[in-house]
Amino acid sequence: MQADDRPLERELLAGRPVVPPTRGESMQPLLYEGKTLAVLQPVSGPLKKGDVVLYKRPDGLFVLHRIAKVCGSAYVIRGDNCYYQETVYPEQILGVMTEVVRGGKTIPVTDFAYRCYWKFWLASYPMRFVVHKPGRTLYHIKKALHWPGSCR
Repeated sequence: MQADDRPLERELLAGRPVVPPTRGESMQPLLYEGKTLAVLQPVSGPLKKGDVVLYKRPDGLFVLHRIAKVCGSAYVIRGDNCYYQETVYPEQILGVMTEVVRGGKTIPVTDFAYRCYWKFWLASYPMRFVVHKPGRTLYHIKKALHWPGSCR
């Protein structure tokens, strides 16, 4: 989410839910740009591993990623389609996802299938990293060198 999403921040700080369209690829396969909506509520209690939160980076950019680990008063956060992690503090967090709307269907985060998805996704991170990362690195090298088979 871009830094021009001030109404989003205002609504959450005022205690009201928001339903912004999702942008980017960092939360695939859960959220797809233009195809899913994330229902966000203001934070009303303790956050836990697996929660998807909207936070504001120091540069003003809004990001919607999953809590991978709770470390005392900080959170280790990563997008479902990302291999880098960020440490985020409670004062940066504006809201928490409570539902996903995709294909006209509303999926609450309390849904059994959704809970199985995120638990599997976090648990499979080390395996996905080992399998996927070398291929992505080779893809970026090929792309930079304009080799055949690389998209531009």
